[in-house]
Amino acid sequence: MPPPILISTSDFLKIRKAQGLYVDKSDFIVEVLRRPAEAQLYPRPRRFGKTTSMSALRYFLEKGEDRSSFFSDLKVWQDPLCRKHFQKYAVINLSFKDVKPQRWEEMKVQLEDVVRDELRRHMPGLRTAGIDPALVGMLDAASSGDVRPRILVNLCEALYAATGENVVLLIDEYDAPLLHAWTRGYYDEVASWFRAFLTAGLKDNSYLYRGVLTGILRVAKESMFSGLNNVQVYSLLSKKEELFGFTEAEVADLLQLYGREAEAEEIRAWYNGYRFGGRTVYNPWSILSVLGSPEEDLGPHWLNTSDNAMVRELLLKEADLQPAITTLLAGGSIERSVDENVVLRDLTGDHIWSFLLFSGYLKALSFREDQGRTLAELGIPNREVTKLWQNTFVRWLETAAGQIEPLHQAILAGAAEKVEQILSKMLLRHVSQHDVTMTQSEAFYHAFVLGLLVSMERTHFVRSNREVGKGRADVQIIPKQPGQPGVVLEFKRQDDKRSLFAHAGAALRQIQQKGYCTELESAGATPIHRLGISFAGKDVSVRGG
Repeated sequence: MPPPILISTSDFLKIRKAQGLYVDKSDFIVEVLRRPAEAQLYPRPRRFGKTTSMSALRYFLEKGEDRSSFFSDLKVWQDPLCRKHFQKYAVINLSFKDVKPQRWEEMKVQLEDVVRDELRRHMPGLRTAGIDPALVGMLDAASSGDVRPRILVNLCEALYAATGENVVLLIDEYDAPLLHAWTRGYYDEVASWFRAFLTAGLKDNSYLYRGVLTGILRVAKESMFSGLNNVQVYSLLSKKEELFGFTEAEVADLLQLYGREAEAEEIRAWYNGYRFGGRTVYNPWSILSVLGSPEEDLGPHWLNTSDNAMVRELLLKEADLQPAITTLLAGGSIERSVDENVVLRDLTGDHIWSFLLFSGYLKALSFREDQGRTLAELGIPNREVTKLWQNTFVRWLETAAGQIEPLHQAILAGAAEKVEQILSKMLLRHVSQHDVTMTQSEAFYHAFVLGLLVSMERTHFVRSNREVGKGRADVQIIPKQPGQPGVVLEFKRQDDKRSLFAHAGAALRQIQQKGYCTELESAGATPIHRLGISFAGKDVSVRGG
């Protein structure tokens, strides 16, 4: 029997004690100890194993009962330098990943509660350590009262006095409250709190051995890390060996262990595609969710772990993003400037693309330097993330145009003239003339229309570029129940709008000549409509039959 997958916990010790599945990522501990930087930040998308790795780091370094049996079969145990640090230090362990209230007043209380809980964890040992009573008294008062920024330094000083060793400070998901506050409108207050808190704990703290932070972003210096020039950032742009995510080899081993080898290609399409440190990795949360629930079909898992409020707000408020989104949905790529220092206060323009890359909604296919800027070729990582983009794309258009449902009705009725009217309005209002004139194929328009059809999945299967008859139909709209209408769409792109009508007719004939309706006939669709659609710039012609 393969080991159980404990998807509900990120605690390393709980997983190991229960003999649950643990993919050996202990090289994270090796890198933290071997890298010279005293303060280290590891930003990665959510659910990529950061919390479990931080938990393993804590239990490896923290004084306490002997834990060698939980590490002896892992990579970190083979490193002689790391063995010297095993269970040597007092560890301050803070996690802000669940601090997400509606208002700043509630946020402040919850942030301080996280610190107070950690103070209370250490107080029993400090009270009996024979150290400065005034220092212990001050920490004791803070554990049930006000929390000031220098409390981390004070706690480090007390722990150093008690153990004779410098202290390890771990802060998991430091930016979760910041991202949440941004969507609720009180970002500045939270940024100010963290600026003071982190500066006191990480800069010029003579009692610190290592300070390790994780999060999604490296928030810009002017709002967050001002004065913290000692924090070394190891982002997904680093060329170092990647420490997070599952590699191809690791996923292959897992699929064999759980008897899912036959699904390897489908699983790759759904969850592979991220590029960290120059290598391709899988989303570990999604892989473990799939392997832990064999009765469920492949589908979105990572996206369902959050309301994605921030990314939705960004995409929906920026109308200028729509042409780029269309290109991405077509499976294409775009080149944009990216910067590790994300400016949350002014998250517009190219900063949005940096946020989407570092948050896991895009992947970087390649990089190049141009006049001091880093330019990245960006694409959507996989099928799972494509689902979010499609849903957001449709919502944007629904908000902007309010024509989605009338378009669906017109398509299912085979009403070519009405379809043409609606598409024409959408192209005029929401598509950049530069983008459509520069597009070299029909893929732009294909993706544009395909995005409009996503919400039809409630009643129909929307299939794109699928082999049928004697070729590949651009789009088939297949009813889930027999007796419902079905539609085949075929697209053409032209440089001269004067030939639009003729080429729409050619698209219509292609549907008939190549037998694109055979799958709809097999599904019991009735009636079956054929729509030939021709585009030139912002002009469109639709013919039906």
